[in-house]
Amino acid sequence: MGRLYLPPATLRTIEVVLDGDSDSKTPRPTHQYTTYDDIRGHVAISAAIPTPFSCVEISLLGTVRTTHPDHIAPVIAAPGTAHVFLKMNMPLPPSTYPANDGSDTYHLTPGQPLRIPFRFVIPAHLLPAACKHDLESPAIQDAHLQPPPSLGGFLLPRDDLAPEMATITYGIHAKILSIPPCVSGYPQTLASTIRRIHVTPASPESPPLSAGKGSLYVLSRAKSLRRGVFKGKLGTITLTTTQPRAFCLPPPRTSLKSPPSPPPSTLATPTLCSDPTDASTLATLTLRFDPADASCVPPRLGALTAKIRSTTVHSITPARGIPDERTRSSPYEIHSGSYSTHVPLASHEVTPAAAPWTYHVPAPAYERRDSGYSTAESDDEGQSADVGNKGPYYTATIPLPLTLPASKTWIPTFHSCLVSRFYTLMIELMVHPTGKSAVPSSVALKVPVQVLGAGRAGREEAFEAGGRAVVEGASLGWD
Repeated sequence: MGRLYLPPATLRTIEVVLDGDSDSKTPRPTHQYTTYDDIRGHVAISAAIPTPFSCVEISLLGTVRTTHPDHIAPVIAAPGTAHVFLKMNMPLPPSTYPANDGSDTYHLTPGQPLRIPFRFVIPAHLLPAACKHDLESPAIQDAHLQPPPSLGGFLLPRDDLAPEMATITYGIHAKILSIPPCVSGYPQTLASTIRRIHVTPASPESPPLSAGKGSLYVLSRAKSLRRGVFKGKLGTITLTTTQPRAFCLPPPRTSLKSPPSPPPSTLATPTLCSDPTDASTLATLTLRFDPADASCVPPRLGALTAKIRSTTVHSITPARGIPDERTRSSPYEIHSGSYSTHVPLASHEVTPAAAPWTYHVPAPAYERRDSGYSTAESDDEGQSADVGNKGPYYTATIPLPLTLPASKTWIPTFHSCLVSRFYTLMIELMVHPTGKSAVPSSVALKVPVQVLGAGRAGREEAFEAGGRAVVEGASLGWD
C-alpha cells in the first residue's frame, strides 16, 4: 500500500457548537452547568478538499493539572502532574456518518459539512477507577469520587480565588481520525478541538468539623480586661460561636430551557439548599462578661468585622487525607502547597440596642451541678480556660448575617486527589473597657465554614428516567 496522503490541517475545520450559542461565532460564551444538567450541541466538520476519514470521537473530559516549585534541585520548569478524572465517550452509530459503499472509510465532501449531534449529562459520581491511590480511610475515596468544580483557567470574568498552580477544567473534546495506515496501525488526528465549559457540581453538607483540643480552629476565646494601663482587672470576656450553616450557591444560570419539574411528591428530599437564591448564612456570636467585682460593668462593644479565607491546597502527588488548617500551615510538605486569600464579608459597629447586656445571678452552689468544661481559649498566659465563676455575670448575643459577594466566582468546598478547597471565617470584635485610660482589646475567632453547590430540582429523576451514560476514569499520570 502506498503512503497515505494527509491534506494540510488548514483545509479542515472542526467546531463544537453548544445549544444556546448565538448566531455570532465570536466570542463564544462560557456555558455553566451543574450535576445532572444536559450538555447538548453538535460538532460541525468541513473540508476544502475531498478527505477520507475513519471515525469521529466526541467525549466529555475532566482534567486536573497541578504544579509545585522544586526547592531541592534547579529545574527548567516546575514539576507537575495531570489527572484525567472523567472521560465520557459519545457512542456514534454508523448512520451518523455520510453514506459509503459499506467499507470503514467515509469521505468529507467540499461544500457538504458534517454535523454530528451529541449529548452528555454531568454525573453525580465518578467511577472508582478515577481514584486508585492509597488512602487513610474509605471515606476519603468517597470525597475524591465526587466530581470537583471547575477551578482556575480564567473561563469566567470574575476571580475564583485560585492560584496558577492548580486548574480543573471540563470540556467537550472532538477529533476526526484518518484511515489507519498499514505501517503504524494507528489512525492520525486530522483535526481536533476542545470547547471549555464551567461546571459547579451539587454537593451535600458535611457534618461540622471537630474543633476540640489540638485544633487550629478557634470557636471560643476568653480575654482579660483591665480598668487601665496600671489599674486592676475589670473582668474576663468570652466570645463564642458555632460552625454556621453552609453558604449555598444557587444553580448556575443556563441559556438552555430546563425540562419541566416533576410534581412535588416525586421530587427528592432536598439536602442542599431550601431556598438557594443567594449564598448567605447566619453566624451567632455569644458574649459572656465575668466581672472582677460587683463594681465592674460590661465593656462597650465596638467594631465587628468578618472575613472569609479561601484556601486552595494543591499537590503533585495524590493526597491520602483531607487537608485542613494544620495542613495549610505545615512547612514540611515538599510535594504540595497552599494558597490563601481573604475576602471581606461584614464590617460595622455593634450598638447597645443590637446587643444589649443581660445580667445573670447564678443559683446557690448547692443547687448547681457541674455542666462540664469550657473549650474557650485564653489570650492570657496562666489563665484557666474555664472562665465561669460563681458570681454574677453578663451575656449578650450578636447575630451576624453573612453573604458571599457577587464580585467573586465562588467555588464549592471540595477535596479531590490533587486539589482541595476549603474556607474559614475570620471574626474579630473590638471591646472598649470603661475608664479613661482603658485600652481597647480585640477578640478573634477562626471558624470553619462550608460552601455548597445547589442542584436543580427534578434533574436527578429526569436523569434516572433517561438512562445513565458511560463514565471512564483514567489513572494518574504525568502531563
